[in-house]
Amino acid sequence: MDKCKVVLADDHAILTQGTSSLLSEHDDIELVGTASDGEQLHKLVQELHPDILISDITMPGKSIFDISNDIKRKGLNTKVIIFTMHESPDYVYKALNSHISGYLTKNSVKNELIDAINSIKEGKEYYSQPISQIIVKGFKSRNHQDTEDQNPINVLSKREKEVLTLLIEGLNSRQIAEKLFLSERTVSNHRANMLQKCKVNNTVELVRLYLDNVNKW
Repeated sequence: MDKCKVVLADDHAILTQGTSSLLSEHDDIELVGTASDGEQLHKLVQELHPDILISDITMPGKSIFDISNDIKRKGLNTKVIIFTMHESPDYVYKALNSHISGYLTKNSVKNELIDAINSIKEGKEYYSQPISQIIVKGFKSRNHQDTEDQNPINVLSKREKEVLTLLIEGLNSRQIAEKLFLSERTVSNHRANMLQKCKVNNTVELVRLYLDNVNKW
């Protein structure tokens, strides 16, 4: 099995050492480079083309958001995980609109970063619980503000939006069914209807559609 190549960026040496140590415990992960500022990080990404980039937000030099957008613009396959102490909604929404694949807080449980890496390797996205709550709060608070022609998510029914909210929180169909007192088949039907209404192919694209439009809510 090919190892997942990771570049790590943080301007705090102690935190870099701790995260590096965590990554080294996993044989399927290879830390190929570290950076302490944005310019160095941008250079490493261009040279090494890592599978995953793990970065703090507030580093000197080039912004991680600019780097992530540059990765997307150049068609690189590198996925970006924000790993930071910052939980400001402004940062979260900016990350969501900068092609970030994951956002974790540094007070996450030890192995959550590894869970995020594994999820993103499978083509998913990963957000720690505090970040998911910010996303869902934004989803709910703006739920009644825009009309259907302003945001594609508004084509969904109230129940479908409830299902989507729980999907964003990371629940599966069985868990959603239990929480909403529905049958699992009904939840599956809601998911299929949402894909059709929003003209997307799968749940990942559906969640991405929401994330791409969250700043319009």
